[in-house]
Amino acid sequence: MSQAARGPSLRSTLPGFLLLCALGAAVPGAAASVASKNKTGNRLFSQGKFQEAEKAYLDAQLEAPGRPELLYNLGNTLVKQKKYENAIQSLRQAVSKGDRGLQASGWYNLGNAHFESGNYQDAAQAYIQALRINPADKDTKHNLELTWKKLQEQKQNSPNRNQNQGKQNEADSEKNQQRDQGASNQQEKNQGRSPQREQDRKQAPESQPSQVEGRDAPLSREQAIQILDAMKNQELAEKRKLLELQAKKKTGGRDW
Repeated sequence: MSQAARGPSLRSTLPGFLLLCALGAAVPGAAASVASKNKTGNRLFSQGKFQEAEKAYLDAQLEAPGRPELLYNLGNTLVKQKKYENAIQSLRQAVSKGDRGLQASGWYNLGNAHFESGNYQDAAQAYIQALRINPADKDTKHNLELTWKKLQEQKQNSPNRNQNQGKQNEADSEKNQQRDQGASNQQEKNQGRSPQREQDRKQAPESQPSQVEGRDAPLSREQAIQILDAMKNQELAEKRKLLELQAKKKTGGRDW
């Protein structure tokens, strides 16, 4: 399938051992039980049994309420069932509580949930948040570009409808952005203050708290394009440097 035809797809669920590490060794028996139920949910998810997977994740949440890993997996399962409103709520909570890696995947899947529900404006905003955390993510760049195309098609195909629908979309988008801002604020409060979060970081050193900036105001289409252009320019600059280094190595031999 060509790059242009490829559409958004969910990032995978989190494995049971990762959840077990995140829970720590304070209550090893309970942690193992939660991780086991999460693993069962992942297996059912991979088999396409999304309703059963949802139940497994909910059962795990009864023992470990508020765990971002479970919220993330539950949100993915709800997206698969087209329960977009509940999925978006669950993924927002995961983003507000998760580490940097989970935040990037959470924003990415939030974008997919908005995209699949036809809310392209909020999908674009979610993809931009994901790119702020991981600017090198090619899938997110592709999805953002695809989302802008959908917005343009929507505008061109139904100009009169969009004039009225645009006001409603702006109102809905503003509400969603306020909820996203609440998630971001909660995330900032959680970072560096909880003993459990400190223990999580020691056990998973690759996971770092997010330092996402600039969420107070939504980005315009022009600003988003500028971000993409800057990323492309950075990639080109890095390729040029690599080529220059390779050229220097080739010409760096001794003259006899």
